[in-house]
Amino acid sequence: MRHLKILVIGPQGVGKTTLIKSVTNHTVSTDVNGTTVCLDFGTLEYRDFKAHLFGSPGLQQFGLVRKALSGGTDGVILVVDSSNPHTLIQGERYLREIFGPSPPPVVIAANKQDLPGAFPPKQIETLMNIRAPVFPTQAHRGLGLDQLLSQFISYLGDIGKGLNIATLLENA
Repeated sequence: MRHLKILVIGPQGVGKTTLIKSVTNHTVSTDVNGTTVCLDFGTLEYRDFKAHLFGSPGLQQFGLVRKALSGGTDGVILVVDSSNPHTLIQGERYLREIFGPSPPPVVIAANKQDLPGAFPPKQIETLMNIRAPVFPTQAHRGLGLDQLLSQFISYLGDIGKGLNIATLLENA
């Protein structure tokens, strides 16, 4: 079984913890009053892969923790609140602070699609300066997460077999 490390990042309150809890059986969270202060962790198995999801804290002052969690990352799920454009900007900034101009493969979870005023995935693609597929999700209901994770884990497992991010973008 091949192991993958997937870092789940995004601003505070976008649904990172909820996403991880929705797709894993046993989740470890370090939080104070519902706010992640160190990390969330969960593992899931998909085909012949074991994906270890590391959720980073979203508060701005935890930049060092996000950076510390990033070592050895195979891929990144950037979670944004589809109804809050500020989270698009902040999430993009976090990605660049952690990885600079060359991040590992990234997918965007356009979470909270059920809220009024939520931007559709195509509009989020246009608004963000990240070349990454955008998947509509509702983490609290578990909606859209299976497609996001199955396609992303398959893609990460196929890197080195001639696939590139355009392949994943076509399937989003």
